[in-house]
Amino acid sequence: MEKSRAAHRVQLGRDIYKLTFKTDSCRFSSPGQYALVNIDGALRPYQVCDYDSNRFTIVFKESARGGHSLAALEYGDEVETVNGLGRGFDVESIPDGAVLVADAMGVTDMLELSRALLMKGKSFKVILGFDTREDIFLVDAISNVCNDIEVLTLDGSNGREGMASDAVRNASYVCASGSPAMLKSLSGKTSSGQFSLMDMMLRTSDESGMFGVETRDDGMVDCTEAGPVFNVERVVWEDLEVDRWSRSAY
Repeated sequence: MEKSRAAHRVQLGRDIYKLTFKTDSCRFSSPGQYALVNIDGALRPYQVCDYDSNRFTIVFKESARGGHSLAALEYGDEVETVNGLGRGFDVESIPDGAVLVADAMGVTDMLELSRALLMKGKSFKVILGFDTREDIFLVDAISNVCNDIEVLTLDGSNGREGMASDAVRNASYVCASGSPAMLKSLSGKTSSGQFSLMDMMLRTSDESGMFGVETRDDGMVDCTEAGPVFNVERVVWEDLEVDRWSRSAY
């Protein structure tokens, strides 16, 4: 672990904040990797929406475990962190025309992935889903990177009604991050892609033992080491117990 310093905090939406840390050594190499932050005496994983050589930005809920303490950090306050963890999205293998899909639990991953694809000159579409219009966050930032973006809400308050996965029809390649139910639904709508199980890591961050994912090639693997991003065809989605993840994330 190393000491990182709080640098900038912004409220993105209802109960949602992003917090930038300055650090002496930023080890991120691909979108979809995660950071651990020691808050209230516990190391917890956080999604990262932005990073460069000496800083990284996490997104969190104030009402989540440790959220109040994160929101109370002042400029220059130091916390212990570990960054650049896990397997992220393999940007080089993503083809032109890929569809990026996320609900509120995964939209954070899509910002840095969109930027990486843009830098590679690749075309892509983004589909995002939220509960209501008031819950939308990071859409403006992603819109600055991608002009082909569709936003759905469960109550239809932002236009089209439904889940993010409802807008996907037999896509040839999908990159996705979000709730287990959405990912399981999407797995039957594409033959290739990369799915992040980061939301499941967030939900189990206070539980003991390995977070296991059943794969077709290596059996049960530890998501914290082999993931959180997996090739969609590798995961045994039919055995994923969605009910286990029914409680609120974070």
